Amino acid sequence: MARRLTNQQKRLLETRREQLLSADELDQAFSGRVIAQHGQHVTLEDEALNLYKASVRQSLGTIVCGDFVYYMLEQNEPVVIARLPRENHFSRLAFGGAEKILAANIDQLFIVIAPQPEPSPSLIDRYIIAAHYFDIDVAFILNKCDTIDNAESLKFLEDYQKIGIPIYQTSIYQPETIVELQTVLNERTSIFVGQSGVGKSSLTNQLIPSLALQTQKINASTGLGNHTTSSTTLYHLPMDESYLIDSPGVRSFNIEHLPLSAIDQGFPELTALPPCKFSNCHHQNDPGCAYREAVGTGKISERRLESYLQIRQSVEASQARQVKGGRKR
Repeated sequence: MARRLTNQQKRLLETRREQLLSADELDQAFSGRVIAQHGQHVTLEDEALNLYKASVRQSLGTIVCGDFVYYMLEQNEPVVIARLPRENHFSRLAFGGAEKILAANIDQLFIVIAPQPEPSPSLIDRYIIAAHYFDIDVAFILNKCDTIDNAESLKFLEDYQKIGIPIYQTSIYQPETIVELQTVLNERTSIFVGQSGVGKSSLTNQLIPSLALQTQKINASTGLGNHTTSSTTLYHLPMDESYLIDSPGVRSFNIEHLPLSAIDQGFPELTALPPCKFSNCHHQNDPGCAYREAVGTGKISERRLESYLQIRQSVEASQARQVKGGRKR
């Protein structure tokens, strides 16, 4: 079921080999990919599909799921000694103000939602902003589609269809939907993100039955999902050269480490509008506001505009606090 590194990835590793390694290391280093990261250690997979627990040289900084690396055996223990440059990465702002990279070298990101727990459009918009900023294709998976009893509650998805984001409906009880999803995942490295309880691990189990990942039901008293996946992990899909990264469920996704321009990228329907009459328009009741006029004519949704303003205000305030705090120090 597992697959080796793609030919393109092998060529990349060999091209960078002499650039990254010293003469003494060239003959002793092995190439691999990071499957998961646990504190100061990582799980590595070599070209023969063997798995190793490895430590990381401190000078390398953070090594994350999806990274391509070189490692050596030191006292018979694998040690990561070099990391290839990342094609991209996906990150959020962690507590304390540091960037937390969740995974690297990703082709496409799937925001997994379900009728329950109730989707959070604000969370979704933040995911889209980050995906656009990090140059990762984005799509939706509407999971548990067999349980939809109130289509009106999912009407907000039309906003995303209008800006060209695909939506795939899945159910673990409808095998044909899993087959369709496999086609979309073929020959790419994909990552599942979303709230706890939307069924990311259940979907992964359907795609890779031998995994039998632990899953949990929605908490009946809160309507929220419970965390089951504890770390971001890369898996091989049955299709050739196809990989899936399953990430822990979240209830928030902070993007305050991104520039304000990233927010605009995440709302392409707004940036496509003509400029407002005044350059300092607040997009509230300002005269000549192109955004408000577009809401009135149905070109854009009021929900998306309000989300844009809320996120932008939140990021501006957070970054202002960081600058002020930096000056005090």
